[in-house]
Amino acid sequence: MKRAASRGFTLIELLVVIAIIAILAAILFPVFAQAREKARQTTCISNAKQVGTAVLMYVQDYDETFPLAFGWVAGTGWLYTYMHTAPADWFQPGSHIRATASPVQWCNSIQPYMKNYGATACPSGPEMNLANAGFPQNYAAPAKPWANTSFTFNGLLHSYSAAGVAAPAGIPMVWEGMGKVKLKGGTIANPFLVCDDPNAPCVYKARSGGACQGPNGGTGGMFGPNGSMYIHSQGGVFLMADGHVKWRPLGRGTPTNGDVDPFTNYDSSGLPASYWWNGCHAWLFRPDFVAP
Repeated sequence: MKRAASRGFTLIELLVVIAIIAILAAILFPVFAQAREKARQTTCISNAKQVGTAVLMYVQDYDETFPLAFGWVAGTGWLYTYMHTAPADWFQPGSHIRATASPVQWCNSIQPYMKNYGATACPSGPEMNLANAGFPQNYAAPAKPWANTSFTFNGLLHSYSAAGVAAPAGIPMVWEGMGKVKLKGGTIANPFLVCDDPNAPCVYKARSGGACQGPNGGTGGMFGPNGSMYIHSQGGVFLMADGHVKWRPLGRGTPTNGDVDPFTNYDSSGLPASYWWNGCHAWLFRPDFVAP
């Protein structure tokens, strides 16, 4: 009997198949990337909710007062522009001014309620080594594991009475204020209060009579992020002062809407150039802010 002749693919047919596969990959890969980022966003929201529950438990136990956004050291004063350590003693306990001030700083003071430093970070973004921030570290041989942190505390709520917050559902309490990064062993307040008098209380003072009030708490500032603010689908996670968590779009419009976006404008990569303020404090984070 005559054997049937077999026929393989021609070069043209192989090229067509490869082209089809490439087109399908180009369509599907962005979808998969979006799905992965959506999962990371969900984890971030869950972590922020844990942080919020811990902060509100702290507030309840400490006379309805928010935790310290930054610590105080005798002879130096309020470390309002210092990055603090998380945990406080992960490198050499007591060997640096940061270690002295850090135990009372918000990220550490809420740990008795949360018991989980893992919830202070979001899965999005790379780890950021703090060597270039004047930060003493010993990553090779830490005294204990350091914490990665993505969240920053609204420093205008530093030691502020919860009853004094005009609209808790509209004031960010904790947010991804350093952008798409995870700080290795460090935590910070953003925005912050300026408190130059080491012997006076440090608490937010609202602008009055067209002028900033002082000396401590009458003015403030804001750190620029270390990574893109387009963290989750051109937006970020915000934990509000009433404990609810929401994702907010960022960078919509030029300039942006200052009642929902901390920064005025962004470049194509999501890095902002300036922030909204009222001449004294960051606009959106003021305890007396009420959205129109």
